[in-house]
Amino acid sequence: MPLTLKKKNIIHLENEVNSLLKSELSRFHYPLKLIYQVEDRTLNNINENPNFKVIFIIPKRYLKKACKRNLAKRRLKEAFRINQNLLKHFKESGKTVYLAFIYVSAEVVSFKQLKSSVVKLITDLK
Repeated sequence: MPLTLKKKNIIHLENEVNSLLKSELSRFHYPLKLIYQVEDRTLNNINENPNFKVIFIIPKRYLKKACKRNLAKRRLKEAFRINQNLLKHFKESGKTVYLAFIYVSAEVVSFKQLKSSVVKLITDLK
């Protein structure tokens, strides 16, 4: 399985983002907060819907400079892309999980720390 993050797996629609951010299901592991929502795919066509959709949020409130926000976002996307295979149990169970990774650190953390945080948050979903 190639480890690519496809466009169909990124949340773009405003109503999907709003409904996800209103969800009360969340986890926290420094420097990330994960808000998630699980939906059953049996109502819709299973082939059309991916098993996960994700959005990465780096608020300007924490990182003022755009170059630092971009660096943090690139690192976060790469950490998720490498570990997206941990979500395969949602594909097998016929469910779609919506994920919002929110960066809550005031400084840019290392890739190693981001990767461990992403792995911890994803494994907590099981």
